Amino acid sequence: MLRSLTIKRFKSIYEQTLEFGHVNLFVGPNGSGKSNILEAIGIVAAVFSRGLEPSELDLKGIRLSLPHIFKSAFKGHDLPQTFRLEARFDYGRYECSIRAGKASAYLEFFSEALYEGDVQIYGRSAHGIKLHGAGRYLPPLDRDSIEITRSVWSVISPFLDISHEFRDELMRFSRYAIYAPQTAIMRGLAIDNRVVEPLGLTGSGLATALEQTVDALSAAEFRRMSRIIWEPGWARSIEIGNFNPEIVPSQVKSDGRSLYIKDRYMRGGRNMLSAFDASEGTLYLVFVAALLGHPETPLTFALDNVDGTLNPRLVRKLTDHIVDVVRQSAQDGDDRQVFMTSHHPSALDSIDIFDKSERIFVCNRAEPTAAVSGATFFRPLEPPKGMDRNTWAAKHGGNNLSELLLEGRIKDAL
Repeated sequence: MLRSLTIKRFKSIYEQTLEFGHVNLFVGPNGSGKSNILEAIGIVAAVFSRGLEPSELDLKGIRLSLPHIFKSAFKGHDLPQTFRLEARFDYGRYECSIRAGKASAYLEFFSEALYEGDVQIYGRSAHGIKLHGAGRYLPPLDRDSIEITRSVWSVISPFLDISHEFRDELMRFSRYAIYAPQTAIMRGLAIDNRVVEPLGLTGSGLATALEQTVDALSAAEFRRMSRIIWEPGWARSIEIGNFNPEIVPSQVKSDGRSLYIKDRYMRGGRNMLSAFDASEGTLYLVFVAALLGHPETPLTFALDNVDGTLNPRLVRKLTDHIVDVVRQSAQDGDDRQVFMTSHHPSALDSIDIFDKSERIFVCNRAEPTAAVSGATFFRPLEPPKGMDRNTWAAKHGGNNLSELLLEGRIKDAL
């Protein structure tokens, strides 16, 4: 799994290195740069798919900005030619510099290097492409033999002499995507034209994905994955069926299957609601249940704005649920890795900061007096060295993390 990422000159991030766990929560105000870290991860994941082609970035959930927008442009600092990403995995590391000029139509690779352990597998620079472990399988490659929007991996990975463990790790990571469900799409009022299986990044195909999840899991497994759906209290059951014009308005766009939710408080015959009429908060919870439960969901994914349309109690319940599922998957031997952003402090209370596999990053923009004014910085929220749970609880009077943050005492807690 992705262990760390160093980011240099990417959007609002001037230079940061972050160490990740299985669960990673980024909390901060609007515009602080939380989504930028998800997109930086997405670009590395795209490398191990097809590369920097716009269609690939789009399928990762990365905003298709003009290329030069991806590059930092801070006042008082030179405009860089490239931005740089350095990723460390369990079995190796990858680094690249990406050119993002104002005259460029696309992001372009300037340099790349892949290592298994400390052994270099390949390198790419202005001088050309140099193969190491793969050299005996392939003819020499000149600088122009691979398009500058395509990663070296995307072209020659079948021939690379690397371990099965490292290859599997990178292939799993390559499926990473950023999910950001939108109510209009889950209701069927809008269409996301990106074809992403099993569940669209913004909620398309929700009914079909949930139906497949039910079919794939045992009854006990599905109950565990779907228990979050019932937290609002009004829904009695969920059904997946064909489009029913007596329940679903004609303006709803359907892919052939529709989601129906039975309201426990309405009278029989009038108690079945379609996704069009159901609570948007419940639709969001259904989306997360399908995302977590479907066997084809990427093992590494991001959920941007985990608080969505939820009230503070449900934000805490939802983040509790996601963390519980990831913890259980770790016990089962699956390397699930989840990245979440949130504006709401209640999400903090789901994370065990004494567990190194669970990480919180408080995200802010630097003050005008800082060396790089306005740059995004991520501060890991973790207990001081040597402090145990009991000492922490005694020091803070039993207050949870969200209370410390709201009271402005997070700095004092560290």
